[in-house]
Amino acid sequence: MTASRRLIGLSYSPWTERARWALDHQHVVYAFEEYVPMIGEPLLRARTRTIRGRVSVPVLIEDGRVFADSFEIALRADAIGHGPRLFPNGEVEAIRGWNERAERMSQAGRALLLARLADDRAAQRESLPRWIPSLARGAATPLAAMGVGFLARKYGANARTHAEHEETLREGLHALRAALQGRETIFEELTYADVAMATALQLVKPVADRFIAIGPAMRSAWTHEAFATQFADLLAWRDALYERERAPR
Repeated sequence: MTASRRLIGLSYSPWTERARWALDHQHVVYAFEEYVPMIGEPLLRARTRTIRGRVSVPVLIEDGRVFADSFEIALRADAIGHGPRLFPNGEVEAIRGWNERAERMSQAGRALLLARLADDRAAQRESLPRWIPSLARGAATPLAAMGVGFLARKYGANARTHAEHEETLREGLHALRAALQGRETIFEELTYADVAMATALQLVKPVADRFIAIGPAMRSAWTHEAFATQFADLLAWRDALYERERAPR
């Protein structure tokens, strides 16, 4: 079954984590393939039959069908899986709204992250593909710097100001706090809204390594110190949700 269902993604990406969480929650069997930014784009275009326009991960390829974003993959998981539904009847549009909010937050968080990574050689070195030998990683660090610039251009990270990205992220965090009001989930039960918002918090402060492993320099770069302090209650909510609902990798 895994040969006919393959998820291509970045193991540390919030978008990939949303897709993996939905597939795992629904006990959908798949093979995972790690994507390498910039280097892997030509092959991704070929596999998704995308000649023009932007291509990105995660992508689920299932018997020739392509599901090209986290939300679409999660809907597919709900349709074919065997776990409790992440899209309960009557809540799909409300969940879609939360997903759109998580998308805006994640895009803003990614722009802020890329700005920090541009000047962080230690984090750049840690971000290199694992197949590059340790002795060669120092010399290969400029390749990682090129990758950071490539992603910034690809996703238009510089189209808005630092303050605008922070305001987008802040608005989403305040909305989540208002919706939760001390509850364990946004709605009456776990839904994809919780998955989307919990993973968006990865760009405030990464979840524990046993769930998503990243190096210490990358962990520092991914952490927005001011927001991590201001929204510590939401990080605690996220961490508790992971403990209850997400098996360590």
